[in-house]
Amino acid sequence: MMPAHNESKSKVKALLLVGLGSTLIAVGAWFPGRGAQAVAVSQESSQAVHEPPSREVNPSTIHDVYTPVDGKGGEEVSGPYEAVKGWPKPLVEGWSVNAETIYAESPDRIIAVGRGFHKNAWPTYWGPAAFRGLGRTLAPEDQKREHMVVVYDRNGNMVESWDQWIPILPDVQLVEENPYDPEHHIWIATDVSLVELTHDGKTHVKTIDAKDLPQANPQKPRFVVEHFAWASNGDLYASGGYQVTKFSKDGKYLSSFGEPGNGPGQFGIMGQGLAGAGIHGIAIDSARNRLYIDDRVNSRIEVFDLNGKYLDQWPNIPGPYCIRLTKDGRYLWVSDGYTQKVMKYDALTGKLIPGSTWGTMGIAPGAIWGFHFFTTDSEGNLYVGEDMGWRIQKMVPRKDGSPIQLIGPLM
Repeated sequence: MMPAHNESKSKVKALLLVGLGSTLIAVGAWFPGRGAQAVAVSQESSQAVHEPPSREVNPSTIHDVYTPVDGKGGEEVSGPYEAVKGWPKPLVEGWSVNAETIYAESPDRIIAVGRGFHKNAWPTYWGPAAFRGLGRTLAPEDQKREHMVVVYDRNGNMVESWDQWIPILPDVQLVEENPYDPEHHIWIATDVSLVELTHDGKTHVKTIDAKDLPQANPQKPRFVVEHFAWASNGDLYASGGYQVTKFSKDGKYLSSFGEPGNGPGQFGIMGQGLAGAGIHGIAIDSARNRLYIDDRVNSRIEVFDLNGKYLDQWPNIPGPYCIRLTKDGRYLWVSDGYTQKVMKYDALTGKLIPGSTWGTMGIAPGAIWGFHFFTTDSEGNLYVGEDMGWRIQKMVPRKDGSPIQLIGPLM
């Protein structure tokens, strides 16, 4: 069973459904939520489970090769990348390990966090039948709180599973290594806490949660954290709900800023601003004293200095989920969880770089459904965590891919 606070996320999924409604209604689709939640689009699909058609019925529905042949045909489903099919390798046939976010320590060591081990629910092919098939829900016996923190090698083999920490992980949102820590500790956001582990995952160092923050209402302690990032001095910034919370390098509370609303410097929320209902991604450029927050409910990126002073906003980005600065700080890549695209902006002016946008909504290899997180490794490979598709994908750069669309090294 998923944590109770995930109930608020159904409202986020409703907003996601509105953003994609014209596409999905055309095919009479369902839009499932995490775990066993689902939102019905048609009465018919709420009454029946649609099984995937066989290859004999319609072989085009499962076509998963998009490259041109002798320069002819092809389609850029994954922009300048090509999905590595069968990555990661399944532990059990017909089951998958979910991945919300990924930390690529190296091409040979990929750490991923997700909501567990589940029976494959979605048919991975194209066409209206694929979307009708999304109506199914997972029975309790088809989803397990196992393999929530795992390590893969470059070939997609699971080489480690840190199941010993599941009792202190009510949920998972982000995994990152502290780049300014000489011991390279691993941190995980759980919606309501920050968990610090040693680099090898063998020791729990500490947990930061509501008890470590001053509370306006001590009877109802509150701390929401979806994503986090570090400044170069080691200060840690956590984003979630309608606030950004700042901690010292030792994990001591320093300050916070943010309030609900849609004005400059405010953050949009749904419901009570619980996990998943407000701000999401965060990126920091210490050299330029800039902090970026994706205010997804208000469909914008907001920019602050490192003390929380409002500087700017970039409007009309439907559903920004993950934001990542390029290594040189010149550009900000944004994944949109509503349009299922990724795009590149000038980090100082907020202007969209023409020709940089790519992405295809879907559940076939290379398509994306719920663009929750992305990162790259030192070889330029791209890793995508799909919030709604319940999967991780590895993509490699195509030789003929557009250079302006390649994401490249990230902070």
